[in-house]
Amino acid sequence: MKLKEGKVLVLDTGAILAGVPLVAPLKCYTPASVVSEVKDSESRAVLEKLLESRRLEVLEPSSYYVEKAVETARKARTLRHLSNVDLKVIALALELKAGGVEVIVASDDYRVQETIAKAGIEFLRVRYKGIRRK
Repeated sequence: MKLKEGKVLVLDTGAILAGVPLVAPLKCYTPASVVSEVKDSESRAVLEKLLESRRLEVLEPSSYYVEKAVETARKARTLRHLSNVDLKVIALALELKAGGVEVIVASDDYRVQETIAKAGIEFLRVRYKGIRRK
C-alpha cells in the first residue's frame, strides 16, 4: 500500500457516525467492513457523500496486517473483546504506519484504544473519555 507520507486518520464505525470526516482536517481511511456497518439512511447518505468527495477512502488491510492486529491484541489482552471489524481497523492502522504514514485512529472503543496504544499508535477519542494514556 503506497501513500504519501503525512498524518492520516483511520476511522471505526463510531467515528464515522459521529461525523469525524466532516470536520477532520486530515485524510480519512476506513476498511470496507466499517462502511458495511453504517445502516441508517441518514448516516448512509452522509457516508456516500464523503466517499464521493474522497474525504474518506476505503482501504483494505492485507491479511499479513490482520494477523499482526491479532498478535497485537493478544499482547494487549484485548483480543476476545474485539470484533473482526475492529481488527481490520487496527490492521489498517498498522499497515499504514509500517508504510511510513503517521496514523491516528479515531475510536471510542476502549479495547481498540488499548490495542492501538500497545502498538504505539496514537488514538483520538470521538465522544467519550477513553482510556488513560500511560
